[in-house]
Amino acid sequence: MYNRIDTQDKIISTAIDMIGRQINLDFTIRSIAEKANVNLASVNYYFRSKDNLINEVEKHFVRESRRIYEEITGLGMEPREKIRLWAAKTMDQIMEYPGIIYLIVTKLLNDRNENTGVVGLMDTLEQSLIPIIKESMGIQDDITASIKLMHLFSGVVAPVLFYYGAGRSFNIDMRNSNDRSRYIDALIDSVL
Repeated sequence: MYNRIDTQDKIISTAIDMIGRQINLDFTIRSIAEKANVNLASVNYYFRSKDNLINEVEKHFVRESRRIYEEITGLGMEPREKIRLWAAKTMDQIMEYPGIIYLIVTKLLNDRNENTGVVGLMDTLEQSLIPIIKESMGIQDDITASIKLMHLFSGVVAPVLFYYGAGRSFNIDMRNSNDRSRYIDALIDSVL
């Protein structure tokens, strides 16, 4: 059983790296097996198909996003600081794994009926951040809070898309943590 978990984890880790860091959905099961240093039969045994493996990678990133939300909601910080920490951690995550955006967008556009990961991510965003946004702004209006959430989420994701898609994000160096921090501060100030 110990080897089974190790093998399965190696396969998932390799797929996370290929999809997340290398922005590659065109990999083959054979290439995953070679990179993970496992036999091809193991990949097929644990995941049955490339789509199932991609779904596991998506689930991993949804779990990571939930972990970020759970972490910030339990902190004894001002609501605005919680939102800032969420934005910084989320942007750091997608800067490290930009392929997750590609995966999510690809699934949204191609697999309209199978977006449970994306829906789960949206549910988590709503459940975790809307109460914090309401508290931060002193409002009770769900629509206004949802609009602010959409602005914040878009503002966190779009610069990473620009950076990896066009090679730059206007005049902001998204690789530089100080530039990202200044951007996040300005984003939160403009939205809230």
